[in-house]
Amino acid sequence: MSYLSEIPESFIFDFTIFSTFFIGIILIFTTIQIIRSKSFINSLIFLSIFSTFISLFYLNLDAPAVAMTEIALGACLSTCVLLKIVKVIGSEHDKSEISYKIPASILSFLLIITLCYFGLDMPNFGAEQTPLQENISKYYIDNTTHLIGIPSMVAAVLASFRGFDTLGETIVILIAGLGILLIMNNKTNSDEPH
Repeated sequence: MSYLSEIPESFIFDFTIFSTFFIGIILIFTTIQIIRSKSFINSLIFLSIFSTFISLFYLNLDAPAVAMTEIALGACLSTCVLLKIVKVIGSEHDKSEISYKIPASILSFLLIITLCYFGLDMPNFGAEQTPLQENISKYYIDNTTHLIGIPSMVAAVLASFRGFDTLGETIVILIAGLGILLIMNNKTNSDEPH
């Protein structure tokens, strides 16, 4: 008999909850650093860190496609575009324009409160008594082998039931990669010898 069976279920360590809480703390800290930053380069570094950890957050919530898209667009493409902008316009900005941070912080705080308020109406994460679990998941489980003919439900959902969505995400990641190559390409017509 396992010693875990004698421990109440509420005391058993849940890694998913702990890691979600830990990532949330890092995201809050990173957001504060983005607001407090006085240079574009520091802001870009913290934005990239934020995108990386928010993708881990998505991955932790069993959304690998969203996590992959966030890494491609948020951490890679956006960072490259903004680094190129900083290279063009310079890394310093007028410190007299910092007053915009107060209204932006207030609006962000109001957005967080609004999202939390409407999030209270959502069902608990992973709850069995939701339309997703009662209808859609049951349909996939019952019909994957019959309609698609392959044993892997994940592959059937991604490649067939949600095929257009997966194709769209793949195109977005492809465009992000091509965008990075074009942005980081330093060859211009003026650099070539005449």
